[in-house]
Amino acid sequence: MKTKEELKLYFENGDKPTQEHFWAWLESYWHKDEKIAESAIDSVEKVIPFIIDDIMLGHSLSLSIPKNVKKIERIAFQYSGMNYQITEVNFNEGLENIGKGAFQGQNIKKIKTPSTLKFISDAAFDGQANSINGTDSLEEIVLNEGLISIGASAFYCQRATAIERLYIPKSVKSVGENAFNIPSLKTVSALNGLDLSNAGIPPTAKIMRYFDFTPTI
Repeated sequence: MKTKEELKLYFENGDKPTQEHFWAWLESYWHKDEKIAESAIDSVEKVIPFIIDDIMLGHSLSLSIPKNVKKIERIAFQYSGMNYQITEVNFNEGLENIGKGAFQGQNIKKIKTPSTLKFISDAAFDGQANSINGTDSLEEIVLNEGLISIGASAFYCQRATAIERLYIPKSVKSVGENAFNIPSLKTVSALNGLDLSNAGIPPTAKIMRYFDFTPTI
């Protein structure tokens, strides 16, 4: 497939493009009647049925992110008043970045990040709560080793009542303001030296520090 810069060279002033040049141009883009293969997708920008494996159960929606997606764009799956909410997300291995507000306002019960994830942006999972027919909310957070940064208000969930323990992987270098503003937290395990002073962790929670004993060469 030709790049845009290569295609432009075929159509400069004074050029006489050949049949092959026009065909190369056409083959470089998707036609509206063509179905885009899942293997060609590397980011998710919004809810598009043909790339989402969804299961509707009453007011609940289960999502599976396609295997080649590396980034979920900002506000991709933000709740906006529909009569259903996402309660389950199966993240793909290969995902590296979850954008700002990507799942804001949904009602995901368990968030388990894939081993390849590096960045969770501001408000990515902010406000997980049942906005339709109940008071349930986020119940579990499992973060992967290899995660580097967690943005402000990433897991700000005032209605969460079941999450009592949280483990922050040693690979995490920064945690944003109110990232873990979860009233039910009782214990938080984090690497010694990681700044959690503005993370929103309730003052009644015990922060347990551990050390990185990874040998250095």
